[in-house]
Amino acid sequence: MNGMLSGVGIGPGDPELLTLKALRIIKEADVIAFPKSDVPEMTAFNIVNQVVDLSSKQIMGLYMPMTRDIQLLKLNHEQAVHEITEELRKGKNIAFLTLGDPSIYSTYVYIHKRVLKEGLEAQLIPGVPSFCAAASRLNISLCEGGEPLHIIPASYKGTSECLDWQGTKVLMKSGKKLDKVKEMLKEKGMLECSSMVECCGMVNEKIYTDLNQVKEGISYFSLIIVKDREIEQ
Repeated sequence: MNGMLSGVGIGPGDPELLTLKALRIIKEADVIAFPKSDVPEMTAFNIVNQVVDLSSKQIMGLYMPMTRDIQLLKLNHEQAVHEITEELRKGKNIAFLTLGDPSIYSTYVYIHKRVLKEGLEAQLIPGVPSFCAAASRLNISLCEGGEPLHIIPASYKGTSECLDWQGTKVLMKSGKKLDKVKEMLKEKGMLECSSMVECCGMVNEKIYTDLNQVKEGISYFSLIIVKDREIEQ
């Protein structure tokens, strides 16, 4: 019998935000898989290892480069799928650790789709999304009443147009393009109603309620929340 692949959302960084289901799946897994990259940040593996002893598990670190080179990404995804399917066909259950929630801008999903196409079983285990955790750290709500919420990948084209939408805007993947994003916010008069959390829940977490204080070289794991005016009760 083949094993099951589980894409396990572990939340944004605080190990206390791991769900009970995520912990159960991790503890029951034969193999712990996680993405490795060139980013020297706290990895999903390190976060989980603080609350679950992974020393008895088979460990599978899969290289996932931080790039938009389609061919390079495809090559690494195919290699990861090859390694994963080999273990699944041996009957081993694999927990693939992913930051945040696996359904939101997660590298894991590319692996998930390919494994399903191979005729093997795979499931998604939800985790606390980074923008929900960031809102909690900022002590604000994301949306109230009929207020819409927009999740925007800020380092891609179309960000300026998205900022014109009514409601709260969450700008993800903004780290490398922060200066450009700040300029757009300033031009639209939104800089004063924007806040940012860097490395939410991690040991190097930083909170900014004034984006003018943000210096260069911030982490890839940085998220901006742009609020419309507060709704009066």
